[in-house]
Amino acid sequence: MTEALRRNLIDTAIEMNRCGLNRGTSGNLSVRLDHGFLITPSGLPYSELQATDLVFVSDDGRFEGDCRPSSEWRIHRD
Repeated sequence: MTEALRRNLIDTAIEMNRCGLNRGTSGNLSVRLDHGFLITPSGLPYSELQATDLVFVSDDGRFEGDCRPSSEWRIHRD
């Protein structure tokens, strides 16, 4: 998982806030990868996100990292 992909996901989330599509910690984004996806974490404002805050969730629902995935991770997986 590249730093550029993670940064792009964060930049997109910040732009969605700027456009009024979501605010604060509402909404979430993900991007599919081999054997899973990256998703924005639960409860962190996009403006404070670091690339390492994004959570990798495997196809079987296990997640890696210090943050918890968005509570809607199952929707993104399915």
